[in-house]
Amino acid sequence: MSLDLLSRLKKYIHDEENSDLDSIYAECENAGLTAVVNDVIDTLLLGTSSCFDEDCLEKLFAICSHFADLSSSVRNKVYDLLTSNISSESAILEDMISANATDFTVPQTNLETTGIAFQLTVNSLSSSNQLSVIRSSTNTVKGRKKNPTTNSNWNGISHVNALLDAIITLFQKKLSRVWTTSSERDMFLSLFLKPIYTLMESEINIKNASFRSRLFNIIGLAVQFHNHTTAAETNIIQNLQYFEHLSEYAADLVHIVTVQFNSVTLAEGIIRTLCSLEFNDNDVKGPKQVALFLVRLSSLIPNLCLKQLTQLVKLLDSESYTLRCAIIEVLANVVIDQIHDEAQNEMSESVPATVQSLMDLLSERLLDISPYCRTKVLHVFIKIFDLPIKYPRKRQEIAELVIRCLQDRSSHVRRNAIKLFSKLLTTHPFSVMHNGLLTRNIWEKGLSIIEEQLNSLQPKQQEKVVDSELEVDENLLEDATMIQDDESHEGESHLENSLSEYVDSVPAEEIVKVNLTKRFYLEALQYIDIVEAGAKIISQLLFAKNKSEVIESMDFFVFCNSFGISSSKLYIKKMIHLIWVKGTSDEGNNIQNHVLSCYKTLFFEPPPNSGTNEAANYIARNLISLTYDASLAELTSLEQMLCILMKDGYFSHLVITKLWQVYSYQKKDISRTQRRGSIIVIGMLALGNTDVVMQGLDHLIQIGLGPPGLEDLVLARYTCIAIKRIGKDASGSSNINFPNSHTLCQKLCMLLLRPSFSEEWFGLEEQAIEAIYAVAKHPDELCTNIILLLTKQLFKPSNHENTTSNDDHAMDEDLDDSPEEETLKDEEEIGIRLAHLIFLVGHVAIKQLVYIEYCEAEFKRRKADAERLAVQNSNNPINGQETSEYDLITGTSEDDFSEAMTFIRERELLYGENSLLSRFAPLVVELCSNHKSHNNQSLLLAASLTLSKFMCLSNNFCMEHLPLLITILEKCDNPIIRNNLVIGLADLTVCFNHFIDEISEYLYRRLMDEESSVKKTCFMTLAFLILAGQIKVKGQLGIMARSLEDEDARISDLARMFFTDFAAKDNSVYNNFIDIFSVLSRSAEEQDEDDAKFKRIIRFLTSFIEKERHTKQLAERLAARLDRCKTQRQWDHVVYALSLLPHKADNIQKLIDDGYHE
Repeated sequence: MSLDLLSRLKKYIHDEENSDLDSIYAECENAGLTAVVNDVIDTLLLGTSSCFDEDCLEKLFAICSHFADLSSSVRNKVYDLLTSNISSESAILEDMISANATDFTVPQTNLETTGIAFQLTVNSLSSSNQLSVIRSSTNTVKGRKKNPTTNSNWNGISHVNALLDAIITLFQKKLSRVWTTSSERDMFLSLFLKPIYTLMESEINIKNASFRSRLFNIIGLAVQFHNHTTAAETNIIQNLQYFEHLSEYAADLVHIVTVQFNSVTLAEGIIRTLCSLEFNDNDVKGPKQVALFLVRLSSLIPNLCLKQLTQLVKLLDSESYTLRCAIIEVLANVVIDQIHDEAQNEMSESVPATVQSLMDLLSERLLDISPYCRTKVLHVFIKIFDLPIKYPRKRQEIAELVIRCLQDRSSHVRRNAIKLFSKLLTTHPFSVMHNGLLTRNIWEKGLSIIEEQLNSLQPKQQEKVVDSELEVDENLLEDATMIQDDESHEGESHLENSLSEYVDSVPAEEIVKVNLTKRFYLEALQYIDIVEAGAKIISQLLFAKNKSEVIESMDFFVFCNSFGISSSKLYIKKMIHLIWVKGTSDEGNNIQNHVLSCYKTLFFEPPPNSGTNEAANYIARNLISLTYDASLAELTSLEQMLCILMKDGYFSHLVITKLWQVYSYQKKDISRTQRRGSIIVIGMLALGNTDVVMQGLDHLIQIGLGPPGLEDLVLARYTCIAIKRIGKDASGSSNINFPNSHTLCQKLCMLLLRPSFSEEWFGLEEQAIEAIYAVAKHPDELCTNIILLLTKQLFKPSNHENTTSNDDHAMDEDLDDSPEEETLKDEEEIGIRLAHLIFLVGHVAIKQLVYIEYCEAEFKRRKADAERLAVQNSNNPINGQETSEYDLITGTSEDDFSEAMTFIRERELLYGENSLLSRFAPLVVELCSNHKSHNNQSLLLAASLTLSKFMCLSNNFCMEHLPLLITILEKCDNPIIRNNLVIGLADLTVCFNHFIDEISEYLYRRLMDEESSVKKTCFMTLAFLILAGQIKVKGQLGIMARSLEDEDARISDLARMFFTDFAAKDNSVYNNFIDIFSVLSRSAEEQDEDDAKFKRIIRFLTSFIEKERHTKQLAERLAARLDRCKTQRQWDHVVYALSLLPHKADNIQKLIDDGYHE
């Protein structure tokens, strides 16, 4: 029976609503599907030598069209039947082809019938969302809902694989002998290939390696032997755009067809078609799928992509950044392949032409409008330069481009630029010399040696001749004479012989070698220049808003340090300030932890295989070195870091012992900075554990408070700082108190009583007083005795008479030399000693205030504890307990005690008849009022500072002498005094906020001080007070905003940090923007400043206004000012501010379009 394939296809495949098959299937169901299937199997297997029975085929087609409704066992039987039919008919077909038969009707018809049945089964599964032939919890195509009523648990992979193997065998036959026309052959092939492409739509199916391999082999055979290239190209491109999971698998398919089946036509055709596709602006899925396919394909067959590069680069002009990113990665894969090919041959210093052009093309994309594309370029360069290639000149070119990317406006680009810069550093091409270090001094010294060596190899006689010829003006010389005499000919011959002999004596190869070495050194120094330039920019990213940038920057400087970059130490010191970064999320903690990790790697992790003692020496030595040449800010940050590490128990007891050994070593003189560094570190570690200081208390008394400390006041000062840590732990609570008679307390007193004229004495006095108040049980009594003794020493009859000697003759001998000079010396000495006394009294006053507050808090705490214990032990009284001073006043209420403390502070300390401080208050006021009479800057400095501290004690004293303090602040020429008084005013603001706020304008004036240090101090002070809510912001924010463009980078950086924090507090920038704008605009016009500064400030401030509601309201408020502008410049300022706000109001735009009208 002849089967018309086309009519069968129309009837059973193309007709979606085939009622005949439905009715036949219903009859089969009534008769029992299993029985019907068995009958069909028996009938078809017995009739393989002839065409299949029509009735039997109708039943088979009906069952296959409802394949999704069948049970698993029935499905397996159906697929076993199809497999058997294909295998048997393929064998028959092979025999007939071998026998050169001409009539293939029977196997041809049976195979077509089997193909229709196979396609019907797959179509049924597809329409029921059951394409997966592997049992899984989710047997659905991505994006479709699972139908719970269908049989989705069929695990028929083995049966389907057997069927696919049979199809592979079939496709290996010479089917062109059977289906002679291309249309017939294509129609037959489609019976098997369409289901194959449909089965690929299931993500679960395609993930199975063995199943996927069979599908790809079938398609590969069809392309190789049966002219399926065009149809395969169409199917692959269609599937790419509809099924997300097929992108990379489609590339694998094309790779297999190209490599295993020797057909490049399919890949080339697909690339050409994809490069000519146009996507809608809203189409995101299509470009993404194409991009994944091209990237995967380029990684599998880069040589083919290189040949199709003219087509691929067209996509670089696509509006889709996804496609541009894909082509960038394609170019990178091609470059990597080319480099691998070159490496298999011979590594060269020069860049091959193909690689050069491709890398140039990649470099151009660093100017892409999309930050994603720029980032992708940096990513691929990281992959390229991770390969074992040198290309030093190309590396330098890329490094210079990366420096530009470090300043990109996108944080994503900047972060990846740091990564690439780190990769360029870690894989630099100059590792063959100097152990891979890039320390400038080493390379410059090596270059000088090479140049000397090269000069020594130059032919000296030739140099002389050449030098003499260079000295002659060639315009004076005539042409050579045609006839020469014998003498001249002999002279010329002699010169040539002598030069040739000398040149022969110099090894030419050595000269070439030295020249190449010199070139190597010059390239290395150029590379170091680029690295240092990049490091300078990266250092600015250490405090970026994006936390990932900060972490990458820190890692970069760790790399720099390991390669010996000279400037890395400076930036590592700067990096330590990140220890203060806090965050409610994990980002803040990550930065702090990363700083700790970096410093551990750099300083606290000893070399491998180090012994315990060597490791402790290494850590202790590095800890001390961190204090060398460190600023106050750096020491403060280091203190915070070491405190955290100490609380975590990071440093061993042996390390601390080593620090004490350095501090207490006296057998021979050691470096002062090293001894100082040891006690600095000990004091820092004591913040985390006070036992660190207690461990070496005797050393503190013998060294810091003994002769070495008296010789080195800085050492004594840091010793006092360490002693303070005994009295207060990390939480600030009281820890240990020594009686006043203790050796430590007495040594501190003796230290303060010792006269000194060093400038370091002020700092020592301050820390010694704080140490006394920290560790002494009754610090006020000790300080009273110190002040009385110092006063007696200062105001005794003779300044030259020793307190323990009455040798007047020695004094008379000293006075005999020069009475006038001695008088001047006495006055200077008295002024310095009086300054020391006044400074000490002022600091005692402020510490006494703190001590009173501590006593008040301690009283309240003990009273609360006593009341709690009284309730607990009301029925069990405890006798025999020691009674303290606080226990004697347990009957006193907290309010009464607080009022008593307030009275002492306000009326007793500075006004009491028996108060020691009250005796000095008039003297301090007098020294400040008549400072021009004595003209002693040290005395004025101490007196003004003490005056501000006295004012913190009493409200009345503050109100009385505030004008004097402001007068000194306004008129004093000494910037140090102005600095101190700015801080003093800030302290007064905290103490007496109710009336100091009225004179805050005097603080703001210091923002325009001629001395940058005063401006910096003032800005820091105001920033603290504003952020802490101590002073109200009025119209002065505009003055602070001008600091954003200050010439001093430290001040401008502080201003940026302040406004960043200020903007986070209740929309503060938005609320005060109009006032800031008015001040800046008026100031720019009055002082005739460049509008560029004004614009930069306004642009920075508007970046904090992000809410659409605020943007709209601010735009309306600014637009209302346009009609009130009196000058063109004012109008331009408002328009510029409006241009920075993304408003969409037509009325505002109309006002701007109308322009300025007088």
